[in-house]
Amino acid sequence: MSARLSKTRFIAGRQCELRLWNDIHRRELATPWGETQQAVFDRGTRVGELACQRYPGGTLVGYKPWEREPAIAETQRLMQDPSVPAIYEAAFEHHGLYVRVDVLARNGSGWDLIEVKASTRPEKEVFQQDVAVQYWTLTGAGLDIVNAGVLVLNRDYLYEGGDYDLRQLFRFGDATEHCIEVQGAIEADVQRFQAMLGADQPPDIAVGDHCFTPYECPYYAHCCAGLPELDHPVSSLYRLRASQREALDALGVEEIADIPSDFDLNAVQARMRQAVIEGTPWISPRLHDELRTLTPPAYFLDFEAFMPALPPYPGTRPFQSLPFLYWIHKQAPDGSLEHLDYLHEEPTDPRRAIAERLIEDLGDHGSIVVYSAYERRMINDLIEACPDRAERLEAIRERLWDLLPIVRNNFYHPDFQGSYSIKAVLPVVDPDSGWAELEIADGMAAAMAYENALEITGAEQRDEVFAELKAYCEQDTEAMVRLHHALLQISKTSRGEEH
Repeated sequence: MSARLSKTRFIAGRQCELRLWNDIHRRELATPWGETQQAVFDRGTRVGELACQRYPGGTLVGYKPWEREPAIAETQRLMQDPSVPAIYEAAFEHHGLYVRVDVLARNGSGWDLIEVKASTRPEKEVFQQDVAVQYWTLTGAGLDIVNAGVLVLNRDYLYEGGDYDLRQLFRFGDATEHCIEVQGAIEADVQRFQAMLGADQPPDIAVGDHCFTPYECPYYAHCCAGLPELDHPVSSLYRLRASQREALDALGVEEIADIPSDFDLNAVQARMRQAVIEGTPWISPRLHDELRTLTPPAYFLDFEAFMPALPPYPGTRPFQSLPFLYWIHKQAPDGSLEHLDYLHEEPTDPRRAIAERLIEDLGDHGSIVVYSAYERRMINDLIEACPDRAERLEAIRERLWDLLPIVRNNFYHPDFQGSYSIKAVLPVVDPDSGWAELEIADGMAAAMAYENALEITGAEQRDEVFAELKAYCEQDTEAMVRLHHALLQISKTSRGEEH
């Protein structure tokens, strides 16, 4: 008997046949989803439920994912009832491939197939695949599909308060023509996947870039277990282009040190190669002077923002970055530090309060040290949100002093492993920095934690999350302080100066 596929498993097979094999035969090998990923799934569910209201009067096929036969039977019953204008989670199966359709809406004598995504880009390749495999299943089951496409959130929709305008909140990206064009390829893949799943042994597929596109594979850790680790794989080259990777693969080059001297590398990649081959850091003679351009007192600034899919406050848009927390380490000319911070703890628009406190805390002189262009974008957004504070915020923006390009253009250590993330750089230049493993480990986790904390009714639990958020943000600014200091010492040593 052929293996029964689902839409999700079909797309997994497109990514990697071994991933599909594991999904069917060895699911226990998968790394469990983390809390952040589960929060992303939950957000998608909320967006999908709201999208159904755009097609009012419909009926939900409310069976569990494993209850295939009753879900299919209920779908058929609803299709025969002309008083039902739309079906949510309609279930179909064709040649062993089972799908659930987010919205199936009547359109004359036929139907419209709508796949809902908590995104703003209906043209994403994986979304197009998603719709196309549903189109193949439904047309194979005998339906006449008039329109098929992806319903996403409209990034241009400005929420004015009250109920959402669902016609404006969502936009439909038609994919009907694409669906028609790829039907033969989908049928061939279904047959190929089913034949592969019927074999005695799993397919022999090595790890590679496909492990992370379009999604990170949950079996990656298992597939990597026991593999020899390269010291400096070419995959760690800074901003490695696909064409470069293909050329290196054709040459059989796996290690950076083995890249031919005449290979086309950009300036940063060439420095990486040089540092790896020589086994020593590459240091620009300009590093010391660049680091000394800091004007005291120095304010080391880090923002945290969240990007709710559904705009929560009037004057906001889907997936707009809304800063809710900042942390500042203020360094006096004598090197002493004090900290300033603000966390918006109320379920209200945080931008006005953030702007007011930021202006107060940053004063009117001294460099504002950041690491990447993120803080500049946050300040630009605050200027747009608070035009009456534009002049003061623009003055703050002019004082920004970005440490990242200084590092990238003037220093590289082989142990960075191709990354200029501060989490990769600081432990190398300052081994005693003691980077902590916190409950909140990255920006996305922080954003999701804050968004969820706003819905927590228990004050003690909410305060615990807020404390974790502050600890995460504090660690980032302290890292910048330590990084700047460590690089100054490195630059002095390279110039033959004493510390």
